[in-house]
This record gives sequence, structure tokens and C-alpha cells, in this order.
Amino acid sequence: MKILTFVGQRSSGFLLLGLVIAASLPWLSSAAWPALPYLVALILGIAIAQINVFSRTSSRFDFRKLVVIFGIILANSIGFTFLLLMVWQAVGLPEHAIILLIIFAAAPPLSSAVSLSLIMGFNAQITLQITILSMLLTPIIGPICFALAGIDLDISLIELSVRSAAMIGGGFLIGFMIQKIVGRKRIDLHKDAFSGAAVIVLIIFLIPLFDGVLEQVIKAPLVTVFVLLLALVLNFGGNIAARQICRYVSSETTASAIGFMFGNRNISIYLAILPFDPLISLFIAVAQIPIYATPALFKKRSISINT
Repeated sequence: MKILTFVGQRSSGFLLLGLVIAASLPWLSSAAWPALPYLVALILGIAIAQINVFSRTSSRFDFRKLVVIFGIILANSIGFTFLLLMVWQAVGLPEHAIILLIIFAAAPPLSSAVSLSLIMGFNAQITLQITILSMLLTPIIGPICFALAGIDLDISLIELSVRSAAMIGGGFLIGFMIQKIVGRKRIDLHKDAFSGAAVIVLIIFLIPLFDGVLEQVIKAPLVTVFVLLLALVLNFGGNIAARQICRYVSSETTASAIGFMFGNRNISIYLAILPFDPLISLFIAVAQIPIYATPALFKKRSISINT
């Protein structure tokens, strides 16, 4: 328990360290690849276990706020998909880039978004509500985004919906089981330890994520640079842009939370669902760099849960 607490209290540093360690273990990535869907569900489960979903999502929750949250979710996914398609046609981006952009647009916020919002001092209340609803809507919104782009995924949209629903549903089930077995009071009492457990699972999750990535980097270094720049622009650029826009209509902590969720998405669910593609694998792997760097770069000094 002390070790987990130690890791949880220094989560930002350990996440960056874990990224380096996972990238240096390519020989283990292939063996760990079959565990990827279960790790995605486990990460979501640990995140769900640390929050009282029903009390926090129902607290001060009215119809007007529900409409606003749905609007944010639709703007971040379907609206952003339309924007990306317009840019693609206007600028003439490479065709192989559009699937990476749509994967980003179709993905919900990180499973650990609420925990990270607390760590960084953002509005965890709005983060929780948007993240939970986004997760629940992903089996519907995801296929819609891919259908709008007209991408051939070698998998039916119905199967895509069913697989994502199974993975996300499994994560919620794991979270509720942890709450039932461990108990809410004990979880609240050992928040840092649970954060440490989440960090360790996130690091383990990176190992299969880097399967075949090193070979792709050596084989196509220019493509790797392009994909890395794309991931950085989508994450940091999207984060900052969404934050600046939201500052005109919301508080600083709420704007920061929305920007954080816009730039940091759970794109790995599609790596576990879609047929293997080395370009998608490379994109999702390098996209972890800005994701794992975000807590260290954007952390605030004060913490606010209900601002």
C-alpha cells in the first residue's frame, strides 16, 4: 500500500518514466498484445471505482446542463469530424491521415480523465459528467463518425459498435465490482494508493501498445515524424484552442477541463477493436507522448472539484 501511495503522489513523473520504459521493451510488446482489450477495460474500471458516479453525476444536474453537456460531446465528436473533413478536402491531406483524424474525433475522453483533472486542479465535476456520458455514447457516436468519413474499416459498423460497447461495459462492471468489494470509504481513505494503482496499470497498458512500433519507426522515419507532429497538434493544439474558446463562457477550471478532455482522448479503444494496421498502431503509440506529458505541463497549483 505504501508503494502505491508513493507512486500515486508522484503520478506525473512515473507516467513519463513508464512511457520510456514501455518504449524500451519491444520484445515484450508482442506477447502482451492479446491483453490490450482487457487492459483498456481495467483502466476504465479503476477510474470508475474511484468516483461515486451516481451521486456526482446527479448532484446539481439539471436539464439545461444536460443539454450543454450533450452539445459539448457532439461538438467534440461529430462536429469535429465535419470540421476535419472540410479541412481534408480544402488542404488536401494524405488519405491515410484521415483515418487517424477520425479515430481521434470518434474517441471519448481518457478513462482516467476525472482522476487527472483532480491532479491538475481542473473542474472534476464537469469532467466526470462529460466523460461518463461520452463513454456511454461511444458505441453510437463512434460508428457515426466513421460513416460520415466513408472509411472502409474491414469491420462492420455494427460490429464496431458492439465491440466498443462490450469493452466500455466491461470497464464499468469492473469499477462497480471494485467499489462493492473494497467499499467506498476505504477507496476514499486511500485515494493516493488507488491513483498509484491506476498509474501502474497505465504503464503496463503501454507495453502492448508499442507492439511493432519500433520497426515502423525504423522503416519509415518521415512518416513517424508526421504522425508525431499530428498527435502533438491534435492534443496540445486542441487542448489550448478549446480552452481559449471556453474561457469566454465559463470559469478557468471548467475551460481547462474541457480543453484537457478535447485534446486527451481514449483512442486506444480503437486499437483494441479495429483490425491491426501499422499506421494506426504507430499513431496511437506516439499519441501517448503528449497524453502522458499533459499532467506535468498543464498541472495547476490549486485543486477544485466543483468550481
